[in-house]
Amino acid sequence: MDTLTYWLWVLLAVVGGIIANSGVIMEKRVVNRIPEKNREKHFYRTLIKSPLWVIGFILTIIAPAVFIIGSNMFIGPALVPGLVNSGLIVLAIGSVRINKERLGSLDYVGIVLMVIAIASLGLSQLSIAMVGFDYSAPWFLVNTIVFTAVLFAFWAILLVAQRVGLWNRAILLSFASGFMLLTSNFWVAPLSGTIIDVLSGVATTSEWIFFVLSCVLTTLGAILSTANQQSAFKYGQASILTTLQQVPTQLAPAFIYLLVFGLSPPQWYSLPLLFAGTALMFASFYLLAARKVEVSEKK
Repeated sequence: MDTLTYWLWVLLAVVGGIIANSGVIMEKRVVNRIPEKNREKHFYRTLIKSPLWVIGFILTIIAPAVFIIGSNMFIGPALVPGLVNSGLIVLAIGSVRINKERLGSLDYVGIVLMVIAIASLGLSQLSIAMVGFDYSAPWFLVNTIVFTAVLFAFWAILLVAQRVGLWNRAILLSFASGFMLLTSNFWVAPLSGTIIDVLSGVATTSEWIFFVLSCVLTTLGAILSTANQQSAFKYGQASILTTLQQVPTQLAPAFIYLLVFGLSPPQWYSLPLLFAGTALMFASFYLLAARKVEVSEKK
């Protein structure tokens, strides 16, 4: 892949994140309008009946799909999740605009750090070409099954923990949502890598297996992630919870690249840049969420 194409898909992954987080703002505004006493009974039915929430859901899940699938096809699951998280800038700015506030100095620092983080991730060159990948390799099937099982195990533990009140319910639900978001994000990669051969009728048996698994797990992960995060919104603030939701997706890229795909870094500086970009992104998350704003209209 030439340099221009590589950076084009990096940019499109960022665009996908911007669209997705614009939808989060709409979803949270609807949740905030539901009186707290009514948030336990018929909660999801109320959301689905709201045109604004439906539009937000489309922007969060469906609209950015073409950008995210395309980015995964050419630069892979080690980079795309972090690049998509750049859309949190939109969430922070949208939150303060809705509340008729101004961005503070920490917000600007957070935005600058996010931009530097995006550049660091892009320069790491830890791309994984999913088109033409050998999906028949037994080691890859084993690695993906183990990795997915671990994600579901963490998700189940967190759900049980929030049910029995072991810790802050909103935080645990957001972490649970994050593991399902990671599951969905990860399985988008083999989906993007096999879909062309499947649609053109030349897919191998292995490609068909990964295509079907990808369709199921990408959809299931997205649905469960959305449901868990909407539940978390009942008990907490969007900026904080959306930040926490991204923690699993930010910690996973190195594991995905080195352990699941068994690849070696293309350059000596690739992993340092990945870790630096990840650290800067976490710092940006913290600063952008520091104001602890609600995505709602002030009375």
